[in-house]
Amino acid sequence: MIPDLDLESGLKPLFSDEYILAFYNKFCDVIKSQTWKIKRGKNARYVAEDFLKVFFFSEITGRSMDHASEALNRFYLRKKRGKRKKFADGRKRREIPHQTDVNKFLKKIGLEKARRLLRECLDYQLQECLKLNIISNQVNVLVDFTEHGYYGKRNDKMIKGTNRLKGTKKMRHYLGFSLLSKRTHVFGGLEHVAKGQSKTPLIAQFLDHLVTVGLKAGYTIFDREFYDARLIQQIKERKINVITPVKTYKKIKRFVKEYLEGKGNRIRKYRISSAPGKKQGYSQSVYLVLCAKKNYTLLGIKRDVKRGKLTLNDAAKLIFALLTTEKPKVNKSSWALRIVHLYKTRWFIDTSFSDLNRIARRWKSKYDNVRYLDVLMRMLLYNSWKIHRTILKKNRSIKHKTHLWKLVQNQELLVNTFLSSEKKSIETSRY
Repeated sequence: MIPDLDLESGLKPLFSDEYILAFYNKFCDVIKSQTWKIKRGKNARYVAEDFLKVFFFSEITGRSMDHASEALNRFYLRKKRGKRKKFADGRKRREIPHQTDVNKFLKKIGLEKARRLLRECLDYQLQECLKLNIISNQVNVLVDFTEHGYYGKRNDKMIKGTNRLKGTKKMRHYLGFSLLSKRTHVFGGLEHVAKGQSKTPLIAQFLDHLVTVGLKAGYTIFDREFYDARLIQQIKERKINVITPVKTYKKIKRFVKEYLEGKGNRIRKYRISSAPGKKQGYSQSVYLVLCAKKNYTLLGIKRDVKRGKLTLNDAAKLIFALLTTEKPKVNKSSWALRIVHLYKTRWFIDTSFSDLNRIARRWKSKYDNVRYLDVLMRMLLYNSWKIHRTILKKNRSIKHKTHLWKLVQNQELLVNTFLSSEKKSIETSRY
């Protein structure tokens, strides 16, 4: 749990039930406001919040929906007084809906509604981060894809083919957005990409949306699979700089060899253009920065080539080029090192996708909206962990060292807080 020294230093209000479960309450409020068109049966016993309790408890405990439903039902029965009502077929009355009822409720929330839910809930967390000064108004945007295996029989545009997953050749393709500011990394958005759908409009829309939240992107950083002249041009038009690796075209290979032979500089001007034959051509002037691969240095590689320890071809394999739209500073050496350092922060989003899987096992639902809601809740939980961790670091006592706030600890805190708040609501309902 939270170290006592941090609670004594004025953190107690920030770790109250109301604050810790704020994103859960927001999630429930948004879903209830978006699902008002869903018809409720005349004799229906449960309301929307009852179904969401099971869904949320399943996510924070990392267990299946069935396990979460039964565990919560036992918890409520222990706190409730009186005998349970018995039906004619021998079943006993439940206090919490069964997993089948929860799944039916989640299926009614379409994919478009799920997208609106994600937008409102993540925007709420980002605004909280701004209020608490966890992130600044200027952020760096990290963009990457994540693949989730699909094991059903569907073969529509929302399911893509893949050869990178075990046990299946089908997947759901998600485009994730995360923000990095003040050494704090949080998720900012998610899109389920259909087969044949262009990623360029999705990235442009997200960058435009950041302005409405009160944020300004300084850099957009992504991998070489996003290497596209149209995308880079549209991002530059928004006065946002791009950092991405360059594909190893013949011209790039020539630049690398010229540098190793002492005929070219590390930083060079370059122009990226769309492929010939397209209806509309795109072109953007950029700068190339040559970088050495891990455990190597450019000067070391160049020295080994001069001494004959490495051939030009072998040395060229140890160098890659980064593309950026930012104009080089006066001190080009330190500027190049900064560009390399900024690109390395792209790995934050890769490791964060792994953290989402650590929260719980991936669902294998055949419904896109249910799967999307699952990823949304994991993102909210991940952001909650990062917010609490940053708060503890900021309020760390000089004399005492605060233990590193781990993801498991954050999940345990949420479970205990959720159950204690539910216990209080049961006790108040008695009177």
